[in-house]
Amino acid sequence: MKIPIATYRIQFRNGMTFDRAAGLVPYLKRLGVSHLYASPIFTATSGSTHGYDVTDANEIEPAIGGRAGFDRMVKTLKQAGLGLIIDIVPNHMAASLENAWWHDVVENGANSRYARHFDIDWSRRLTLPFLGDSFKNVLENGDIVVKPDPKTARPAFACFESFYPLAPETWQGREDAILNITDKAALAELHDRQPYRLMSWRDAPRDLSYRRFFEITGLAGMRVEDNAVFDDTHRLILELVHSGAVDGLRVDHMDGLADPKAYLERLRQQTGPDC
Repeated sequence: MKIPIATYRIQFRNGMTFDRAAGLVPYLKRLGVSHLYASPIFTATSGSTHGYDVTDANEIEPAIGGRAGFDRMVKTLKQAGLGLIIDIVPNHMAASLENAWWHDVVENGANSRYARHFDIDWSRRLTLPFLGDSFKNVLENGDIVVKPDPKTARPAFACFESFYPLAPETWQGREDAILNITDKAALAELHDRQPYRLMSWRDAPRDLSYRRFFEITGLAGMRVEDNAVFDDTHRLILELVHSGAVDGLRVDHMDGLADPKAYLERLRQQTGPDC
């Protein structure tokens, strides 16, 4: 194990890419640091300035160079004799429709493959507190309609730039009728049949069906205490460690996990003794 002597943290995004970081390696070497410490490098929501709102834990963010850029940076670090520590985020992922797992949960509810990846109370409908007002008022103002999602072509509740997918059983075989609903009572009835409930962001503190990160409704808690969830969220992380590209891990907010000690023990077992 190469014990870190001193680290230099680089905040990726905001113009900081892997190639730009690689260009700083000679400077870091002269400073005498032993490891570059990278902010989260995994794919996050569009325009994220920090990377903690992860949307794909198994892909390296294309906007900062993707896997190819990452590999170039690692090669430059190794040639200079420097190590790499990366920030990982096991506690939460983005509660964003850009997150394919979350999108699937919104669309399919408790029947989604990822329904129990997130820390959700499935005794009731999934709450989506992302409206500017109550569903009733937003609907009355004409700000919610049914349109095809431009990314999937499937029917969705469209609210400005957001497209909330309709559960397949509520529209399949009735596409033409669904896409021509204009009656507000019919739209409200369709909403009542979804596995989710659109609501005002103001109601989140007292009426939320999933664990959020502190008071950030856009970050949903993950159940990494479940073996399948751990495996799904750590696949790329462990690959990078086992390949030798990554020397160490900084774990973000493990205090939010159900069992931090058990998580660290499993992480140590999976990474091996030298990470």
